[in-house]
Amino acid sequence: MNSLFYPKMAFTSMRKNKAMYLPYLIAVCLCVGVFYIMDSVNVMVAESGMKGAARMSDILVSMRSICGFITLVILFYVNSFVMKRRKKEFGLYSILGMEKRHISVMMVWEVLLTGIVSLACGMLGGALLSQLMFLLYMKIIHLPAALTFQIPLQSVFSTVVWFAIGFGIILLYDMISVAKTKPISLLSSEKAGEREPKSHWILAVTGVLALGAGYVLALTVKTPWDAFANFFTAVLCVIIGTYCLFISGSIVFLKALRKNKRFYYRPSNFISVSGMIYRMKQNAVGLSNICILSTAVLVTMSSCVSLFIGEEDILRERFPRDVHITAIVEDQNPEPLIEEAAQKHAQQHGGQAENAMGYYDLSFATFQQEDGKTFSMLSASTDSTAPVILQCTTMDDYNRTVKEPVTLGENEVAVYIMGETKIGSEISISGHTYRVKKLVETPPYASQADYLRNSVGVVFSNLEQMKTLLDEYNEEFYSDDSSGGRELSYSYFYNVSGDSLDTDAFSESLRDSFNETVPRLSVADTIWLARTDFYQTYGSILFVGIFFVGVFIIATVLIIYYKQITEGYDDHDRFKIMQNVGMSDKEVRQAIQKQVLMVFFLPLLVAFLHIAIAFPVLCKLLMMFGLFNNTLFLVCVLATALIFGILYFIVYQLTARTYYKIVKAKS
Repeated sequence: MNSLFYPKMAFTSMRKNKAMYLPYLIAVCLCVGVFYIMDSVNVMVAESGMKGAARMSDILVSMRSICGFITLVILFYVNSFVMKRRKKEFGLYSILGMEKRHISVMMVWEVLLTGIVSLACGMLGGALLSQLMFLLYMKIIHLPAALTFQIPLQSVFSTVVWFAIGFGIILLYDMISVAKTKPISLLSSEKAGEREPKSHWILAVTGVLALGAGYVLALTVKTPWDAFANFFTAVLCVIIGTYCLFISGSIVFLKALRKNKRFYYRPSNFISVSGMIYRMKQNAVGLSNICILSTAVLVTMSSCVSLFIGEEDILRERFPRDVHITAIVEDQNPEPLIEEAAQKHAQQHGGQAENAMGYYDLSFATFQQEDGKTFSMLSASTDSTAPVILQCTTMDDYNRTVKEPVTLGENEVAVYIMGETKIGSEISISGHTYRVKKLVETPPYASQADYLRNSVGVVFSNLEQMKTLLDEYNEEFYSDDSSGGRELSYSYFYNVSGDSLDTDAFSESLRDSFNETVPRLSVADTIWLARTDFYQTYGSILFVGIFFVGVFIIATVLIIYYKQITEGYDDHDRFKIMQNVGMSDKEVRQAIQKQVLMVFFLPLLVAFLHIAIAFPVLCKLLMMFGLFNNTLFLVCVLATALIFGILYFIVYQLTARTYYKIVKAKS
């Protein structure tokens, strides 16, 4: 046999099946390009020597691996569509005398040709775009970069190896699938599953229960920590529920409609319901995947964009002023020393320290008893509720920072609550009882991050009361410990103004300058240093999120496309049957278009429902990253949903053309 017989046959077969193979090749090229770009950008970042490169590289490496795995899953899934249409062709080859080993050789050449073309085109496109994406990345994280062209060889190697493994797995699966199937079964594989689907009530009920459980978990979380603990469980329940309801719940519902004779025995309802039953059977898994991928796009993009846009909100939450200084309190009040050091250092860099805010700070982890007023610093007992952090400060410090000052007696305290803790008219802290004079506003130096856990701010009348609690705490828990125990600190925030202020030089020399005059300095940080770290971290998250969204959209478009093709091949017989029973071509087109619209837009509607239910828990998860601006997140969710909905409709319209061409050609 001619040595070029199998390559020619493989090429001819792929060319004749271009409606199936061309989108598959484009998808593989895109997946290869995405993987190569992520890997090459990571190499460029690692070799740049920029500050924070190691942290950014870690984010890119971990996300590249996840993204690579998802691309292989997508290719494996799309390959199943291609193989389903090809099995009839393979069966014909077998009837004509080709052995399965010959078919396997042809399949090897098909995969080889696909791999060579996709790797070459994908990496070529990736090489042309990778430097552009690197510049975009640098723009996102606000760092300058020069335009240079390079092709990292290690990225080329990694991409080739990764997709060679993927193609090998796909080829092995296809060969085993064909080898296990009889020729007559291959010929009739397209008609398999044409019998009416059964109603699996157990599966439908499971779907309702799983989806309900996921929704309940998402709607009942009260704290960000609860959201973090329950989120993945809720996601798993929603995924299981989505699959079960699309696979069986939809069929159960449609059959229930069919039993309603008044509803079912009308021309439009009869056609729609009977057609939908078969469509849902054939498309349930694919529609479930579209729904889950659409939800993933909405969640990923809206969350990443919110974090990136909300960086300044997060920074200002962490830094109520430009500079944050904290020192451990010893025998003397550190405030005068900190003020002097702040002015001196600001003047050295052409600025002026102003709008200062300082306070004594002491916090304890306690357990609130069921009586609601007792806070124990001992370990939790049987009548303890959740742990509560006590944030202690003095009346003088509190009054300097709020609009409505409070006046306290010797055994009186004022309280502000951050979280779900309930407070009565009295509180008892390790045996010391205080009357709660009033619930007061949260001071500006209290971070909303304290809402991540149950926190109670306690304002004491004087510093000595705080020192008494501190001494008793250390005596109880650290009397035999050489580490020294918990300490009282003084936190100081201030702004710096000045037209000639060099913020970089100011930030770099801050700690050394304060160490000269302030003993036991623990924190010396500026918003400008933190801004660089934030841009690098959240910019990396946004950059990776863009790639994930790209991969999810590729998967969604492919599934929609192949579903439309499958619908087209399946519907040409239904067109003939409907026309034979007297329906006009216009009526048939309207009936089938109605069904197709319902089938393909159902996943989008369910995805919108999923993210609407998940919105509260997503807000609490974003609090873990420091973003408390729920309005910003809502705007990002709505904008993402609108853009994705428009894109989804455009994809449907484009793929619908292919569907109608197939139907008309076969009619």
